[in-house]
Amino acid sequence: MARRRIQRDPRGRKTTGSWRTSPLPADWPARVRAVHQRDQSCRWPISLIPGDVCGSTERLEVDHINGASNHELWNLQLLCRRHHALKTGRESAAARKAKRASRTRPAERHPGLIE
Repeated sequence: MARRRIQRDPRGRKTTGSWRTSPLPADWPARVRAVHQRDQSCRWPISLIPGDVCGSTERLEVDHINGASNHELWNLQLLCRRHHALKTGRESAAARKAKRASRTRPAERHPGLIE
């Protein structure tokens, strides 16, 4: 498993080179080992049949199922790098779409129309 290099940002905070805004807990390496021991392969569902998952054992990453600030073991799963990137991309696109929708004005009704 590759480790990320710790870098310093211009404001003097330590960063991991990712977009993460909430810090990981101090026991994060132990949680990662626990998830690897529990799951052992990519948990990405490939069909509607329960238990039918990708199963790849290469380039595995720990993913937060719901909410990146909840680090409980039940909220963590193993995904291969390909499926982790796919999931993160979908979540990012949905967040951008929601942000765009909140910035648009509602259509103005014509003042001459009667309901």
